[in-house]
Amino acid sequence: MNLAQQKKATPLLILQILKDYTDENHSLTQQEIIEKLNDLYHVSVERKSVASSLEMLSELGMDVNRGKRGGYYLLSREFEPSEVTFLVDAIFSSKSISATAATKLAKKVNNCLSIYDRKSYDFLEKTTEVPRTTNNEIFYTIDVIHEAMEKHKRVGFQYTTYDKDGNEVPRRDGYEFVVSPYYLINNYGHYYLVCNYRTKYNPLNIFRLDYIRNIQVKEDWELKEMSEIEELDGFDINEYLNEHIYLFGGEAVTATLEIEGEENTRHVVDWFGSNASFYTSGDKIFAKVRCNETSLMYWALQYCDCIKVLEPESLKQKVIEAHKKALEKYE
Repeated sequence: MNLAQQKKATPLLILQILKDYTDENHSLTQQEIIEKLNDLYHVSVERKSVASSLEMLSELGMDVNRGKRGGYYLLSREFEPSEVTFLVDAIFSSKSISATAATKLAKKVNNCLSIYDRKSYDFLEKTTEVPRTTNNEIFYTIDVIHEAMEKHKRVGFQYTTYDKDGNEVPRRDGYEFVVSPYYLINNYGHYYLVCNYRTKYNPLNIFRLDYIRNIQVKEDWELKEMSEIEELDGFDINEYLNEHIYLFGGEAVTATLEIEGEENTRHVVDWFGSNASFYTSGDKIFAKVRCNETSLMYWALQYCDCIKVLEPESLKQKVIEAHKKALEKYE
């Protein structure tokens, strides 16, 4: 690196050194910064150049502070240690990305911290303990979907399923689904595409991203705008998600639930939040929720020991039939 290049690069190199080797409890003097520049980047500068670079970084909004012993450190970062911990935990709890992709992404997030705050990578060995996809195309798939949305184009892809031996196989012999993409949603560890496939059957369809293969933007297929679909007039994605907790298709129903034990109201709050309303009658507790009927059926089965469906009758009968079928399997 010649002298002119060194002069231009010095502020950026110093910023990287501050990111990696300083924090509130660790600072570097100007002389130590000079030594780091030489050791790490083989760049030789004078103390005057370091001082002007530090001043420039401060003027540009970098939170460069003076330490107690006269050194310098970077206080504010893209993420605080607690935020990095949360993000890394979220990455590894996601089933939508492979163990390899999760590891790479976690390391990138972790590198936002100083070397002193970076967490041990011991937890990376546990990535295979979470059942997760082996699909390494997930980020590419997301990029293609975003590209299609920006261009107002549709996307085409193959969709996989599993055979009797548990092997992944293309659905419908490799048939290409061509859809208009609207939203990407992360739901309970999986990533989904909310889109329109064939309005004749359903205005909205949902596909799991880790089952998508060979995706491409269909340059000759214009996106079918949601405003063109009569059934989606006044569509609200937040309302849709509240009514489709398991992302099953179909209409939402308003259900009345009887809750056994005050402590079990938390199950309703956990899933439905402020969209649930509670009331009491005598010594009994009730809740009203609005949700997709199929999703609500499976949810009610999950909490059958403490929650009973009272209405609508169609949902109540579905839950009863599901219990009967389950019981028959064990008799």
